[in-house]
Amino acid sequence: MEVGIQWPLVLFTLIAGAGYGLLVTTGLARLAGKQGDETRTWALAATLVLLVIGGLMSVFHLVHPERFMGAITNLFSFSGIALELISLGIGVVVAGAFLLLGRAGNAAGERVCAGIAIVVGLGAAFLQGYAYFEVAAQPGWHSLALALGYLFTSLTAGSLVYAGIAIVKQDDAATISLVGKVAMGLAACAAVAAAAYAATLSGEGLLGGTALAMAAVAIACELIALGAGAWMAFKAPSATVAAGGVLAGVGGSVAVRVLMWMVAAYGFDFLWMATANRGLLLF
Repeated sequence: MEVGIQWPLVLFTLIAGAGYGLLVTTGLARLAGKQGDETRTWALAATLVLLVIGGLMSVFHLVHPERFMGAITNLFSFSGIALELISLGIGVVVAGAFLLLGRAGNAAGERVCAGIAIVVGLGAAFLQGYAYFEVAAQPGWHSLALALGYLFTSLTAGSLVYAGIAIVKQDDAATISLVGKVAMGLAACAAVAAAAYAATLSGEGLLGGTALAMAAVAIACELIALGAGAWMAFKAPSATVAAGGVLAGVGGSVAVRVLMWMVAAYGFDFLWMATANRGLLLF
């Protein structure tokens, strides 16, 4: 029996994931010394907005939002969903501190926050996919390629959002070129991860029909995002190209997440093994 696409969880990992990617890119640009003050301020403010909105999406999945408190009281179970919630809270704190230190002109504190932001963003983006990897009863989920797909699609989308902000705020060409190169590398990794995940599904006999088409969409979107990054890295900055890159990055992120739900199924063994592995009892 098919589970169906759980859109609140797709949106949670999509929106918050882009926030983590934006946080990582902001930290990288700060440590590289290629970042305008206004770009940093707007990027961190956008990060906070994305993390908060993404977190709200996860609440809607519970049907009765008051049940969210049940998840809060079980944070120290360190299950996949608990780690996601902890990461979300840490991400908000780090982004807020980074923003406040930047506005206060505390350069040393800013650099420390930039380094922490990179570590937190990378870890949190990976944990979003790893939470599903924990559900060993789902052959289509228990794949490290899926966790890496979540990681790199989130980072790609966030890096391209940063590039768009930098262009709008008229950062220098060197800054935009750097971010374009970062986006290129991340999009290439995302395309490879999506292809590896598709290969895993094929090996399990789960890649056919619409699932195959969705996998192709994911890979194609990441290749388009790679092209957008290359344009900004080696050509003139372009808000239009950046916007197209963001759309492609978001499209790739959605496709990977939707693909995961398309191959999921209900079953007694699924529920039993999810419990045994401290996985996500989502349904």
